[in-house]
Amino acid sequence: MASSSESAGEGDYQWPWYQMGHFGINFIQTDGSKAFVEGDFSRAYIKDYELLRASKRPREAKPEEQLQATMSGISLEQNETAEDCDSNEKLLEEKDSAYEVLPKWTSDKKKSKKKKQKGRYNYHSFNEYWDVSYFWLTQLTWLNDFGDQMTEDNRKELTKKCDEMKPIYPIDQHENLLENVDYQNITKKMIENNPEATYEEIYSEHCELIKKQAEIDYHVFQTKSVTRRCKDMIARVKRLGYAPGFEDNQLPSFYNLEDQNLKREKPVIRDVRYTIDDLYAKKFCGAGDEKTDESTASTSDSNSLTESQSQMELVPNGSKSEIRFNFDPETEQHLVASNAEKLYANDPEISKYYYQRYRLFSRLDEGIIMDREGWFSVTPEAIAEHIADRVVRNNVSVVVDAFTGVGGNAIQFALRGAHVIAIDMDPVRLKCARENARVYGVENYIDFICADFFDVAATWAVDKKLAPKVDAVFLSPPWGGPSYLKAKEFDLATGCCPNGVDIFDVSLKISPNIAYFLPRNTKVSQLTELAIKAKSRMEIEQSSLNSKIKTITVYYGKLAYHEKSPKNDN
Repeated sequence: MASSSESAGEGDYQWPWYQMGHFGINFIQTDGSKAFVEGDFSRAYIKDYELLRASKRPREAKPEEQLQATMSGISLEQNETAEDCDSNEKLLEEKDSAYEVLPKWTSDKKKSKKKKQKGRYNYHSFNEYWDVSYFWLTQLTWLNDFGDQMTEDNRKELTKKCDEMKPIYPIDQHENLLENVDYQNITKKMIENNPEATYEEIYSEHCELIKKQAEIDYHVFQTKSVTRRCKDMIARVKRLGYAPGFEDNQLPSFYNLEDQNLKREKPVIRDVRYTIDDLYAKKFCGAGDEKTDESTASTSDSNSLTESQSQMELVPNGSKSEIRFNFDPETEQHLVASNAEKLYANDPEISKYYYQRYRLFSRLDEGIIMDREGWFSVTPEAIAEHIADRVVRNNVSVVVDAFTGVGGNAIQFALRGAHVIAIDMDPVRLKCARENARVYGVENYIDFICADFFDVAATWAVDKKLAPKVDAVFLSPPWGGPSYLKAKEFDLATGCCPNGVDIFDVSLKISPNIAYFLPRNTKVSQLTELAIKAKSRMEIEQSSLNSKIKTITVYYGKLAYHEKSPKNDN
C-alpha cells in the first residue's frame, strides 16, 4: 500500500488523493455461492477557501479576525481553526507511517515475537493446523485415557514427547486440552460397546475421533477469529469517517457458514483481510480560475445521439414533443443565480447555499441559472473537478451523466476533454445545465437528453444502433434533500430516488466503469454488494473539502485505484 506521504494518484492530478486502506472480503451470497470483493479506502484533499471567502455574507470582522485573515490570506469556515486547515499538510509531510496489517502473513522475527505475545497464529487451513498438532492431540488424549494401563517408564517417555511436540500456538479450545470435556474418555465408550476390540483398533478409532473433534474446534476458532477481524475492521472504518452498515446477521458464525440450507437475506462475510493506515485513523478521522485546454475536447462519437434527438423529450408512451432549451432572460429571471439573494430572501435554507455560491459555480455571476433544487443538489465545483480528473483518463472519452441536474459534473467532464451525454427528466433543470455549459464554453461537447434514465437505458438495450459507445457512467441521483445528513447511515435503496441499487443495475448494462457520487454516510456494506454484482474491484473515496469530509465517490471497474490485492482464500 502506498505510504501516507505518497499519493496513490501521483501525476497530473489537480488535487492530491491518498490511499488510506485496502480490503479483501470473502462473502457467502444469498444463494450459497461464494464471492470475493476487494477494494480501497481513499481520501481526496480539496480546497476552495478563496471561493468560500468570496461567497460569504459581508460582515464587520473583529480586529483579531482581521489580523488572522491578513496573516493567513484565507477566511476560515465557522468552527474551523487554522490547525484543522494545516492538519492534512502535516500528514503529507510525515515520511514514516505505521501500517498495522491483520493478519500477519510474514514471518520475520520481530513480527513473530509479536504473534507469540498475543498467543495467536492464523493458520491457513485445518490441514496446516493438524500437521503441527496431530501427534500432541492424539498422544496426550491417549495418555489421559489409558496412561494408568502403561508402565511408568512408557508413561514418562510419552509425557516427555507430548511436551516436546506441543504446538507453539494451539487454538483456544486446546490451550488446556485435558480440561476440555470433549477430549476426556473419548474412546472408552468403544471398549464398553466392543470388549473384544484390540488396542490397535481402539487406537485407530481414537485418532479418527480426535481428528473430527479437532476439525470442529478449528472451524469454530476460525469463525471467531474472522468475527474479531470483522469487528475490528468495522471499528477502524468508522474511525475513518465511513458508515460500515454491516449488520450482525452478516458477520460470520459457525452456524450460518456451515449450514448450506440456511436462507440468507444478505451476503454473509466468510473471511476478511485488510490494511488500514492508522496515521489517518488516529489523527484525521471522525470529522468529518479554472484553466483547461478545451482544444483537447473530443468530437462527438459517431454513435452518439444527434442534435435533434438530444433536444427531444422521451416519454414512456414513446411519443416525442419538442422542448425549448434556450434560456429567456426576460421571462425567466427567477432562474438567474445571481438574483437568488432577493428571490430567496425568506428562504433560510437556500440563503445558506447562496453564501457559498461561488463554491458551486466559480462563474456564477457570468450567467449561471438554477432552480431551487439545483442549489442544494449541484456538486461543489472543486469536488466536481476532482471527480472529472479521476474519471476522464485511461481512454475514457465518452461519459454518461445519468442525473445531470443543473450540469455541474457534466461541465467538468467536458472541460477535461470528454464527450458527455447528460440526462435528466426535468426540462427546467436540463435547460439550466445547457445554459451553464454555455457559460463555461463547453455546450458543444455535451448532448442533452430530457428523459428518464431508465427509459434511455432500456432504449439503448433494445436498439443497439441507438446505443452510443460509453466508456463510463457517472451517477448522482437525488438524495432526498439536505435531510439525508440527519440519518446515522444513508440507505442506498431507500434514500435515493429512484432506488439506488436499481440505478446501479441499469448502469452496469451500459458500462462496467461507474462512478457513484453519494452522501458520506452511505453504508459500505451496500457498496460492497454492488461490487459483487459488478464482479469488479471498488474504491471508496472521501472528498475532504477544506479539511471536512463532505461526500464520497465510489469507483468501480477500471475507474477504481488498483494495487496488488490481498490473497483470495476463497
